[in-house]
Amino acid sequence: MRPALLLIAIALAGCVKYPEPYRPPMQRRPMELTETNRLKHFVHMNATDAMNYVVADVMPELNDGNWRWTLKSPTLQFQLPSTAAMRLSADLTIPDITYQQTGPVKITVYIGGHLLDTIDCPKPGQRTWEKAVPAEWLSSDTPVLVRMEIDKIWTSPSDGAQRGFILTRIGFVQ
Repeated sequence: MRPALLLIAIALAGCVKYPEPYRPPMQRRPMELTETNRLKHFVHMNATDAMNYVVADVMPELNDGNWRWTLKSPTLQFQLPSTAAMRLSADLTIPDITYQQTGPVKITVYIGGHLLDTIDCPKPGQRTWEKAVPAEWLSSDTPVLVRMEIDKIWTSPSDGAQRGFILTRIGFVQ
């Protein structure tokens, strides 16, 4: 009888229900950055990839198909082909509507942590600004950060929205 009980116990132990087999998930290749996704040394605010350059304080909405509002400290990043004889160039506008509230403004420009220049804007209007950048402040291996800080920010009397200035294009030129 003992061998029969042992045989029944072994047979019952073999009746374990295993989980249903499943198919492993579909394998996908990791996304690779291509040359078209890479940052460049200059950007127009109406470019389809313009927001890839923005680190902070540039509004995502494109206005008039050409420009974007900034806030207090717009910060952008650029990848430079070289560091020799580079100049930072920007097209910006102080609109009449903001100037009526703020009066003359100053925009301080920083490259990384270095103070490059202060742009005096004594009256409203569009301006192109350009300034040479010391090569030792730049890198062609890692993105270069550009921050432009406006001293007085406009606040909408109707809804409290804040704006700095209008940015049309910005980047490095040789």
